[in-house]
Amino acid sequence: MKRMLFIYNPKAGKGEIRMSLSYILEEFSGNGYEVVVHPTAASKDATRVVQECGDNFDLIVCSGGDGTLDEVVTGMQAGRFSRPLGYIPAGSTNDYAQSLGIPRQMRNAARSIMDGTVFNCDLGRLNDSYFVYVAAFGAFVDVSYDTPQDMKNALGHLAYLLRGIQSLTTIKSYNMHFESAEMSGTGSFILGMITNSNSVGGFRGITGKDVTLNDGMFEVTLVRMPGIAAVDIPAMVNAVLTGTPNRYIVSFKTARLEFWFDQEISWTRDGEFGGNHRHVVIENLPRALPIVVPPETEETPEIETGLI
Repeated sequence: MKRMLFIYNPKAGKGEIRMSLSYILEEFSGNGYEVVVHPTAASKDATRVVQECGDNFDLIVCSGGDGTLDEVVTGMQAGRFSRPLGYIPAGSTNDYAQSLGIPRQMRNAARSIMDGTVFNCDLGRLNDSYFVYVAAFGAFVDVSYDTPQDMKNALGHLAYLLRGIQSLTTIKSYNMHFESAEMSGTGSFILGMITNSNSVGGFRGITGKDVTLNDGMFEVTLVRMPGIAAVDIPAMVNAVLTGTPNRYIVSFKTARLEFWFDQEISWTRDGEFGGNHRHVVIENLPRALPIVVPPETEETPEIETGLI
């Protein structure tokens, strides 16, 4: 019998996993899996469990927000093994699931894991840690991990918007130098995003056009400090959210990028706190994440797949 490790975050989203848990387990066991279930009890719990015992299973499935997915992937990297990974989105935005065409409805997502194929997606590394689809610093990036869970549960995506509006009054700039094979520069920036996704924070198009999740390249968006903040910030924010050109926005693709700051600044990885860093090296690990995607349909992203 095939063995599955199923990890879920009971607090993710509105806790709706509890309403679908029985159906999900029946779906998995009905397809010949012996399922070991682990509800997470604290931050980094998923990483610990996957690192310690994930190598003993044929398939790992997780349910939660993008942060839960990040923890599971980190556990596999720390344990130095790879397994097909199924994902049942249960968070407030679920950017990565949208990019992969994974159904939002939990029962459909569970079924698509059983019927799906493995897509070898790129993975990101920030210094000694990993990220699935976004690493960022500066304006708004603390909104995802600084928004209270009860506020997320009650308001969903609206909670992020409200927190983002509040942070407009405290925008700061950071003096930095960046280098990559494609571009380098120095200046004062208020936001930086290194992404491998079609959306961030629920906003589609924010990462640019022609995003491919397994091309070995990140999409980079760096936003300079506007010269006249009170006048230019609203236009700049609109340009970032819609992906339209703006004189303050630097955009390019790269596989490796290095930053130097004149002070330690906070980073976020997949919506979770990513530590304070003064020097950052970001690298793309091509096709290092084998994630299960739904069977091909008209809505399925154009991605190369292989059977489980």
